[in-house]
Amino acid sequence: MNLSYVVFDVAIAILALRSLTVLGTRAPWTSAGWLATAGYGIAAAWRYAHEGPVPGIAIVTSACFVVLTAAFIVAVVRDEPQAEPLLWPSRLGPTRAEKRR
Repeated sequence: MNLSYVVFDVAIAILALRSLTVLGTRAPWTSAGWLATAGYGIAAAWRYAHEGPVPGIAIVTSACFVVLTAAFIVAVVRDEPQAEPLLWPSRLGPTRAEKRR
């Protein structure tokens, strides 16, 4: 078991779930990205918590990574609001268009 990787991946999953609760349904693509990030963090923590290979976990982590990447790209193009501040989100931040006003 690689404890430092497990702790890091669990922390990423917790941050993703917190961002997801702040966003709700106001930013669907950003929420999908954070949901996939949480899935990735949980799957990666599971992978590093075991000594030997875990069957199928590489496919799960890779799929989550592809989904989170695509969802965040779409969210940026659509200019969806983000959860702020980054380290422990507590509010919805302005979009780029709102910042320009």
